[in-house]
Amino acid sequence: MELPVVKREYQNGMYTTIPYFLSKIIAEIPYLITLPTLQLAICYFMIGLRGELMAFLTCIICCICIAWSSTGLGWFIAATTGDLRIASAVSAPIIMPFFLFGGLFQSDNTTPVYFEPIKWISWFRYGYHMLMINELKDLKLDCNNVTPCPNGTIILQQFSINPMRCGGQTLRHSLYSGRHSLYSLGVAFSAESGADYAQCRFM
Repeated sequence: MELPVVKREYQNGMYTTIPYFLSKIIAEIPYLITLPTLQLAICYFMIGLRGELMAFLTCIICCICIAWSSTGLGWFIAATTGDLRIASAVSAPIIMPFFLFGGLFQSDNTTPVYFEPIKWISWFRYGYHMLMINELKDLKLDCNNVTPCPNGTIILQQFSINPMRCGGQTLRHSLYSGRHSLYSLGVAFSAESGADYAQCRFM
């Protein structure tokens, strides 16, 4: 909806695309932090997840990283297509493979070899692993006197999740968030350069 206004103000020389895009990122930061935090504050303890403060904060950070990565990819698609209808049509086919091979529907061991690249670049996978480690690592389970009773770490290993990689998942999330935003910034810069070149050529 704001695209016609941005185009008109850009053509009038009020600003270039780079300051606009950077200001849009800064303006979106409060929403990307507040909305996941508010949602988790409502449902986290209702679900019955771990009650420790660090576990709750880790879950918030993970969800913020997932939201930031998804938003960055949405910006990239929107900046690449330049049309709301096209962006809406291609978003689902692009995101769905990352979601399907993110680990929620199947473990890493069952992923076909030819889909391995999708698995490794899926930010959903790192977020899912991080949340699983945050909830199940060293968790004592009530097995109703059934022996042997596994703990949460054994369950993580059964799902092919390394319980010692929680910090690595957070780092990868941050890198994916920044990468998608930089991709969008690059598209915006390329569009601006192309527009300036065309303007100079036909003057």
